[in-house]
Amino acid sequence: MLEGILKKIGLTEKEAQVYLGLLELGSQPASVIGKKTKINRSTTYLILESLMKKGYVNQHVRADVKYFTAADPQVVVQSLEREEQQIQESRKAMIDLLPDFYSLSNPLSIKPKVRFYEGEEGVKRAMEDTLSSKEVLLSWDAMDSWFNATSNLQKFIRDYAKLRVEKYKIPVRVLVPDTPIARQYLLNEYPGLKEKKDPLMEIRWIPKGVRVFKNEINVYDDKVSIVSLAKNELIGIVIESHEIAQTHRSIFELAWKAGKKNK
Repeated sequence: MLEGILKKIGLTEKEAQVYLGLLELGSQPASVIGKKTKINRSTTYLILESLMKKGYVNQHVRADVKYFTAADPQVVVQSLEREEQQIQESRKAMIDLLPDFYSLSNPLSIKPKVRFYEGEEGVKRAMEDTLSSKEVLLSWDAMDSWFNATSNLQKFIRDYAKLRVEKYKIPVRVLVPDTPIARQYLLNEYPGLKEKKDPLMEIRWIPKGVRVFKNEINVYDDKVSIVSLAKNELIGIVIESHEIAQTHRSIFELAWKAGKKNK
């Protein structure tokens, strides 16, 4: 489990083994570390150099012998926090400069622009794109599909919802099939809905007689994001087109009028 989390934050398998080995051994020369991890000495040196550049290992010399020590795990956490801050700053700068990037686009290029993503990561990327919205999200919410998907996607949609509300504060109007799963999740997670006092979410229920849809669709700005959550069809699609977005907006408004208000 420890090796797994280290690999998730960017270490290679051998880097993770060396770091964990050093935590167990304490300050040791490369030869001892190599024996512990069963990695040859020359490769161990290369790995240690890489870990030192990342700030995960420290070095000192004693009696002309180089000793290596694993950085405190808290240092690793602080390093990740710095990286996260840098990523957020870069993301903000990128968003601010989007008009400049788009100004370079050939106005005669073929429209619409379509991005297609596969697998769980593809679903996440398509959903994360909606967090760039500068206006109210219009959402066809496939709540049952999310909670019948993998545990990773179930966790993702909960984390996504928190980001939308707590960080980006993006308002949303939701059309959702009236099912026990949807009611339990939405009314528990958003207690303000019961009193119609949630400033960031307005909801209408699709009548029970209507066939439940399994894909989630979000309409925002000049984009339409579609995710399929079927086990054999995990895909995400983002379509960027003013006309297509407007068409989906009109369809949403028609369905919204037919939806049942929350009681």
